[in-house]
Amino acid sequence: MPALDKDLRKAVLALPAARKDKLLLQLLTAQPVLQEQLRFELLEGPEALALRREALAAQVQTITQGFYYTATDLLACLRQLCPALGYHTKITGDVYGEIQLLLLLLQEVLSHQKEMLQVLTGATEALSLFLAKRAEEMLQKLNKLHEDLHVEFSDDVNEVLPALHASAAGYAARKLGVPVRWK
Repeated sequence: MPALDKDLRKAVLALPAARKDKLLLQLLTAQPVLQEQLRFELLEGPEALALRREALAAQVQTITQGFYYTATDLLACLRQLCPALGYHTKITGDVYGEIQLLLLLLQEVLSHQKEMLQVLTGATEALSLFLAKRAEEMLQKLNKLHEDLHVEFSDDVNEVLPALHASAAGYAARKLGVPVRWK
């Protein structure tokens, strides 16, 4: 986003408070993401973060524990879920929670949808690549967190990664450079 010109910035700051308020509300009307960020920050507060995480975790569990006839059906549902995880982070700035939710997604799929990930076929290839990419994304985000927080995730991550490599997603994981063991 380009910075404001210094002269324009001074002029806006010199406006009367009522005019600034009106301009702010006009700008917010066209920015739904900013509206949601402000709603979280000003109205809900940090206490609502746990509730938002729990709601997303429930969605993850519902989708991953469901019955699917094909890997394509499961993949379609997972693809609808992942933008909600990213949106959660965009609104709340909760990278820690996004990592938790991605890890939960991988754990649940690998444990509840084992039969779809036993053999790599044309039907399971897209699902396998999707899971490998989510693992790669989770590890990238995890590596950006402070090292003290790595301890909280290491056991779960080191359970998921070998299971991922042992499944049909192992080929895609190896191609993407996802390790079998993390730290």
